[in-house]
Amino acid sequence: MIIRVYLVTLFCCSIFCSKAQQQYNLVPNYSFELYENCPTSYELADALHDKPSYWYKPDKRGARYFNACANGFSNNNNGIPVNLAGGGYNYQYARTGNGYVAMFYYNHMDTRNYIQVQLLDSLRQGKCYYAEYYVNLINSINFGCNNQSMLFTNTPIYADTATGLQIIPANPQVQHPAIVTDTLNWVKVSAVFTAQGGEKFLTLGNFKNNAQTATQLIQTTGYSGAAYYIEDVSVIPLDSITLKADAGTDKTITVGDSVFIGSFTTGLTNVNWYNATGNIIATGIPGMYVKPATSTFYVIEQTVCGQYSKDTVYVSVGVVPLVIKHYELKIKNEGVVNKWITLNEINVSHFNIQRSSNGIEFYTIQQTTAKNNAYNEYSITDAQPLNGTSYYRIEAVDKDGKTTYSKTEKIQLKINKEQLTIFPNPATNIVNIRFTDIRQVYITDVTGRLLLSKQLGGVSNTQLNISSIGKGIFFVRVTDSKGNAQTGKLVVQ
Repeated sequence: MIIRVYLVTLFCCSIFCSKAQQQYNLVPNYSFELYENCPTSYELADALHDKPSYWYKPDKRGARYFNACANGFSNNNNGIPVNLAGGGYNYQYARTGNGYVAMFYYNHMDTRNYIQVQLLDSLRQGKCYYAEYYVNLINSINFGCNNQSMLFTNTPIYADTATGLQIIPANPQVQHPAIVTDTLNWVKVSAVFTAQGGEKFLTLGNFKNNAQTATQLIQTTGYSGAAYYIEDVSVIPLDSITLKADAGTDKTITVGDSVFIGSFTTGLTNVNWYNATGNIIATGIPGMYVKPATSTFYVIEQTVCGQYSKDTVYVSVGVVPLVIKHYELKIKNEGVVNKWITLNEINVSHFNIQRSSNGIEFYTIQQTTAKNNAYNEYSITDAQPLNGTSYYRIEAVDKDGKTTYSKTEKIQLKINKEQLTIFPNPATNIVNIRFTDIRQVYITDVTGRLLLSKQLGGVSNTQLNISSIGKGIFFVRVTDSKGNAQTGKLVVQ
């Protein structure tokens, strides 16, 4: 049974408001958690109807809905983190919860996808609002673009679908100016605006044609377009929060480098930027690139709808860049040991051990805290490597978010894994499970709901009474003492 609840969400964001203040989000199902049908099929006919509750698709084919409830189904096309979005398999966790939406923002046919929702209340004339949502570039796509937008209208709008996907031409209140190329982190799209009054419907997408959209080639393989996952949509009356000036996090650069300070939040026009000597260096912009010759600081001062605040960012110049050397891979006890040495390790937050099956798309599989000494040695083991050819690299992440990469290393493994056996199948009341070194057994339904679990002491076979789970199709998952897992389908009659 699906329980629909209007999400008048009370929350507080540390960037924009104090913990004592409350924000009222006017967007129902803002994180796409609620749904009427779990999106278990990737066929077009099903995709037309699969959507998060309260949201709808104002174009012919529209956005794709992905949710962890689809994990375990054949091919796993609509699950999280693995799914088939943008024409290829991708890997991305939700920013919050278990659901997100994917849409095309640019392609060579000059067509777009959109998704729309009715707000919990109409916007009031002359009142200031803060709006944001988060995007992440799908990693099987070969372009990134700008113009991730939020359009507020008094009535619902629809694309002309008589001849296929079409652009909805409009001037959105929120429009991201920068090209988003990040396939790992969620990027914020945000703005402050004054309502005309009566706006009740919110539509997400790109409302500009190809000539008006800036793009950047990310990779030569993949679908020719720009598509993004979207998450966590908020529309908040500005009088319910304190919108603090945001100069960005402190930066560390080498001599001759430039760096972006501030934010991309549009609508902030009453803004002044000051250098360390107190002189105004820019006005009317929320962020900019600077190229200081020596270490210094910058101050942003803003007034937004009567709210005054300021913030400071420090930029350190001249730090010797991090060096990652002697990176090598070794096979040990069916695991892959990553070993490397660092020099000039200063201001580093952590290292990500990243793995790829094709040498192009890399995913973080482990993380270790940086030691931040002049000379350091690291050794991290991937205890569950891929069978066959794998590629590894080390990503060093500074405290200011700057990244440095090692060279990429390749390794070949041949792992002989014991196969999971389930019998009889179909079954009625009793089922037998055979697998080497069984430590845990789980049985879930097609929505991922846990129905039965059992802990064991490393046996090679076990028998379960399944009379309580009912009839239908289920999934049996077993794990061994090393954390290896296999999943099989069980039919109960």
